[in-house]
Amino acid sequence: MKYILVIAGSDPTGGAGIQADIKTITALGGHAATVIAAVTAQNSTGIRGIHFIPPSFIKEQVRAVIQDITPDAVKIGMLGNMATVVAVGELLTQYKMSPVILDPVMQASAGGKLLEKNGVEAVKKRLVPLVNVVTPNIPEAQVLAEMEIRNQQDMMDAAKRIARTGPSVVITGGHLGEVAADLVYDNGKFFWVEGPKLHSPHTHGTGCVFSSALATYMARGKSVFEATKMAHDFTRYAIIYGYALGNSPGAINPIGMKKFQDRKGK
Repeated sequence: MKYILVIAGSDPTGGAGIQADIKTITALGGHAATVIAAVTAQNSTGIRGIHFIPPSFIKEQVRAVIQDITPDAVKIGMLGNMATVVAVGELLTQYKMSPVILDPVMQASAGGKLLEKNGVEAVKKRLVPLVNVVTPNIPEAQVLAEMEIRNQQDMMDAAKRIARTGPSVVITGGHLGEVAADLVYDNGKFFWVEGPKLHSPHTHGTGCVFSSALATYMARGKSVFEATKMAHDFTRYAIIYGYALGNSPGAINPIGMKKFQDRKGK
């Protein structure tokens, strides 16, 4: 059993956030230990409010887990504000956990900011240098790299910029063109993981599921490139088997790959 420590926010609809992280890690045979960084009031139509957990209590949650369980990987999702980002950075420095995968969640897919402006700068300066892998989508990569991304060459340039402080970079390309092209920049080398773009209305939770799958595969000892390929396929099936949830775009399904395998085995 592999243990993945997840530090992220809660989505009451269960389509994204720490709920999607738990479902993904469980579907891949791992165990999710969870630390709640923020509680949101949101649904498929947008964000209504955010309650931030005090940084001191976030630290207390992490200490409780670390004293009892040794994580094989850490996945960081929505943090929300500067104080939380700083607290998580201090925890990473104190406990030296690895590998650490950061999904720099900035905005909800249904609309609404999930990271305050001062939190964005804190992520760039205080958190990105401490993690092993950062997994922005195109809009998030534009913010982290401080440049516009219009094509695959721009993705490569942005990855280089983000990686200047040390981490490997995986930019998910679902927002760009008719090909779902994820870019891996690891140890100065570029790798592409490509597949036809899926035109599905059910995409809520894509970034959460992808990054949690990547963290779980890395916990098993896979390289960044291998884990990205596997997380890409896992997320593809999660989208294919997505389902309606609420009045706007529905949720992707972390047991999609199992559904496909079960159907194929019949």
